Amino acid sequence: MPPLLQVENLEAGYGPINVLHRVSLHVDPGEVVAIIGANGAGKTTTLMTVSGVVKARAGKVVFGGRDLVAGRVPAHQVVRLGLAQSPEGRKIFPRLTVLENLQMGAFTRTDPKGVEDDLQKAFALFPILEERQQQPGGLLSGGQQQMLAIARALMARPKLLLLDEPSLGLAPQIVVQIFGVIKDLNRQGVSVLLVEQNARMALKVAHRGYVLETGRVALADRADVLLNDPRVRAAYLGE
Repeated sequence: MPPLLQVENLEAGYGPINVLHRVSLHVDPGEVVAIIGANGAGKTTTLMTVSGVVKARAGKVVFGGRDLVAGRVPAHQVVRLGLAQSPEGRKIFPRLTVLENLQMGAFTRTDPKGVEDDLQKAFALFPILEERQQQPGGLLSGGQQQMLAIARALMARPKLLLLDEPSLGLAPQIVVQIFGVIKDLNRQGVSVLLVEQNARMALKVAHRGYVLETGRVALADRADVLLNDPRVRAAYLGE
């Protein structure tokens, strides 16, 4: 089968600064692929460019056989094609209720019955969200807001879920819970492109991984190989 996502020689940045330098990666159907690296390596910029929020300056982003860069596909249309992102920092709507946040995740959809079914799936995945569905999102704890951000992305019923730093700032027990959910989602058939500073957790849940350094792919291999690579262990695993 062809890759679900194929990124080739991607370049992107902000203002006069180029952040990504010919980044290439792919995600096959049913995979969890991790991108690890230090702060400023270009991990978030990679996801933002794939999803169309940051405009690519060169290269290809082929999703489901369609080149999103050449086609100048806007970010909202990318969601309609089946690619949804849970952003770094969660970025929920703090004044909207939990339920309204989840409904916003389904804004591109026109199947009310399917939306309701997926809402119940979200509540089954994160029961605390059902319990607090009428509370403003801003009143949730950090971990609960992360659950809401992931569930909101899932409401788009994506073929590929982009997760940007899902463990950022969370207590260790919540991190374990979040990564357990990622495994469960993948077992249900959701493909995931995961950006994560917790390299050990990311590589344990992933099938393959990429190491970004100053906007370039420095290493790419199976996740278990990267976990045992001396360079990765020294630079990112604290060993």
